[in-house]
Order: sequence, then structure tokens, then C-alpha cells
Amino acid sequence: MIKEEYLTKENHLEKNKEWKKEISKIRGYEKFHFESENSAILVLDMQNVFLSPSSHAYIPSSSVIIPIINSLIRYFKNHGRPIIFTRHITSEDKKDLMQKWWKSPIYLDDPLSSISTDLNMGSSEFLIKNKYSAFINTNLEQILKKKGIKQVLITGVMSHLCCESTAREAFMRNFEVFYIIDGTATYTELLHRGTMLSLAHGFAECLTAEDVMGE
Repeated sequence: MIKEEYLTKENHLEKNKEWKKEISKIRGYEKFHFESENSAILVLDMQNVFLSPSSHAYIPSSSVIIPIINSLIRYFKNHGRPIIFTRHITSEDKKDLMQKWWKSPIYLDDPLSSISTDLNMGSSEFLIKNKYSAFINTNLEQILKKKGIKQVLITGVMSHLCCESTAREAFMRNFEVFYIIDGTATYTELLHRGTMLSLAHGFAECLTAEDVMGE
């Protein structure tokens, strides 16, 4: 697959305007209104395997979203709200289709599987997952409901795989979903835009980090 650095420090703000304009054509009005006191942030799979330029799975635009996610983490920490990181690890089940599809397993003891130290992890909670959705084969739903969470913010990688799958599943489990368009990334802008537009139509409010922090 040909990868693109479609999001840069230089075009970040312009891309936000462009994407929000497209989203507005899909959604004429807001269905959910962000409430920090009812929310948690999910930081999906910000691992070295996706963030390191030397990795086969490197996402070129990932460097731009790291400081944006860190700013959201600080915001949630300052508001005393839950911050949950996920770490994608390949299932040991040889019949698992994720193994068959990707053929490049991410093992627990591989340094590339670790969450990048560029992320401000602090005292955050951590979950290991082996499917695209962070809800499958984990206790994420129980954690959120135990904390009384009604809204989840989706950040991390990859937009069209784990981020989109988790956003859709959160909605189906009755959480209000906020998808951060400049706090998620994938290999190409086409895939990223496709995720935003499909989620905006039926699953999530697609916002920038600044939209959220300005409430």
C-alpha cells in the first residue's frame, strides 16, 4: 500500500476546516453535546509499531496527532476524567482471522508493541486487545459503565480500522461517541476521510480536539 503524509504541522488547521466542511454536508445539526463530566477518552494503539518510522506499519501522519492527543490527555487529567489506553496484541489462536489477514503479528514481548513514550501515559488505565474493536474480548464496557461514563472520545490509530470499529461499537452499546478528526490517523487521507464521513452519518460527532477542549 502507498502511504501518504496527508496531515502535517503546516496544513493541520487547513485540513481541519476542509474536513469539517465536508462533515457539515453529512450532518446538519449536532445530536450529542460534549459534557466533560460524563466522558472518558480512549487512546487506541499508539504503539511503536505504528509510530516508529523504521516499522513496516508506520503511519506517516502519526507524528502530527501525538501532541494533539497529549493535549487532550492533559485536558482529561485536569478534569479528573478517565484516560484509557489500548495496546493491540495478536491473538495466539491460530484460527483467528486477524492473523490470516495481516500475517505480521504484534507480539507482547516485541518492543514495537509497546506504547510510544512520546505519549503522556501517566496514571492512565491500560487494556490489551486482539480485535479491531476495543470492546471485543475486553472489559472496556464494564469499566466505562462502572465509572458512570456516558460519552467516549476516540483518538489514536488506525482511523479506518480500530478507531472506526471502536466508535461504531461504542455507539451500539449506547455510548455517545465523539470522534477526534485531528487526533486520529491512518495510511491515506482517502481512508481517513471515509471513516469521518461514515461515522458522522450514523455513529458519532466528528470534532477537532480544540472543539472539545473549548466545549
